[in-house]
Amino acid sequence: MKAQMQKGFTLIELMIVVAIIGILAAVALPAYQDYTVRAKVAEGMIAASALKVGVTDVFADNGIAGIKNYATVIATTGEQSNLKTDIITKVEVSETTGAISLTLGGIPQLGTANVLAYVPQINGAAITDSNSTGSITWDCSTATTTIIDKFLPANCR
Repeated sequence: MKAQMQKGFTLIELMIVVAIIGILAAVALPAYQDYTVRAKVAEGMIAASALKVGVTDVFADNGIAGIKNYATVIATTGEQSNLKTDIITKVEVSETTGAISLTLGGIPQLGTANVLAYVPQINGAAITDSNSTGSITWDCSTATTTIIDKFLPANCR
């Protein structure tokens, strides 16, 4: 009669598999958490895109005076409340520079460094009535934004 062999894994083999899974989880979890914060910051970027169109249009039509009027509309009417979400807690447009500032208070991982700002420029200089020829570009680098680089959209890093 032939002896029947036991089949299965030894305790050592199971412990090695558990250790490997633990190591993979320790590496993947922080990367996933950073990814989720970046996705939430992207909501601010999307909301700012509508404001960028507004600032660009009023500047093209009426210069800095148009931006001042637009900033007043955003600050005093329901437009600001339409842009607020559980992530975006404050929206501002500068009357003098057209800069857009979004406070992302709904992302606790950012702490107090939670302002995503876009500053309009023409040929690398601030937009003014005398600097109005050319295409407007938007600077959202850390010079104007307080959010840590690793959480910023790729075009802002």
